[in-house]
Amino acid sequence: MVEGSFSERDFEIKLMLSHILNSQQVEEGASYARENKVSFPRALVECGLLPPSRVWEILAEFWTEDLIPLFDRPRAEYVFDSNSNLPQARIFTVVSTLEFILQGIRRMKNFSLIEVGLPPDIESLQILSPAYADIFQFDAPEKYVLNLIRQTPRLQEVYALSQLGKKETQRVIFGLLHLGLAGLSQQKNKVKPPSELSSAGMEKIWSDFNDKCSYIFKYISKEIGPVALNVLEKALDEVRARLGPPLQGLELRDDGRIEFKPFPLLSLSLYNEESLKNFIRVLNEILVAEVLAVKKTLGNAHEAAVVRNIERIGEPI
Repeated sequence: MVEGSFSERDFEIKLMLSHILNSQQVEEGASYARENKVSFPRALVECGLLPPSRVWEILAEFWTEDLIPLFDRPRAEYVFDSNSNLPQARIFTVVSTLEFILQGIRRMKNFSLIEVGLPPDIESLQILSPAYADIFQFDAPEKYVLNLIRQTPRLQEVYALSQLGKKETQRVIFGLLHLGLAGLSQQKNKVKPPSELSSAGMEKIWSDFNDKCSYIFKYISKEIGPVALNVLEKALDEVRARLGPPLQGLELRDDGRIEFKPFPLLSLSLYNEESLKNFIRVLNEILVAEVLAVKKTLGNAHEAAVVRNIERIGEPI
């Protein structure tokens, strides 16, 4: 949320309608902003009309409320402008995209969009556990549906058993699917079994993975210089410490790519589907660790930009 991305006049009206400030106080802040050529939120703080933490809290609520109606619109293409470089002083706060999506789905009114976005009732679901799953604060009904799916994966049975009723159960499932927290059981393993995966296929997976690593290195190097290699090396060390041989032989090259030593990649014994899945999981853990290193070093806005851009590189791993 940045300066200029919301209507200050509408923000003034919200403060009055919510009885947070009266009309006289709002006018005092607006006059101060005009006279001193500063933003209205800054004027509220400098005039002592509201504490800074309260101003930021209300701003985030107001901005979110303004965007929630987008969830009820028919399908459209939305993009992030990853090339925009705004001065940090103009950025009021960063809102988690995933938490915003969850909040938007909770408040959707156009239920036909939810219905068309769900799998057929005969399908079964599985609960997924991506690295970002812990950021969500689910309410009691959402936790109820999560537990129900774990016990009864088939959608038809979930709808019949759920004490929420079919409509609200579908809303929760729609959210879980679109946040990557649930998926179709038969899609559990998108990777081809080793017998079907050629050496060229393995090399493609490895190449796409390293292209993403290289991009992360270039991005963070642009911001902090040569220290970037040390930051990413530390991230790789954290993952390597959890691995058993021979996967501990992963090394970071000077260009940010990962090298497998002392054996060539294709010598790995991915002899069954489970071992291949574990190898893919390791690659994803490394990417997650490097993205978190970006977040710790540069902040949430840079983390979001990196995530958006590596999703466009190669195929999902």
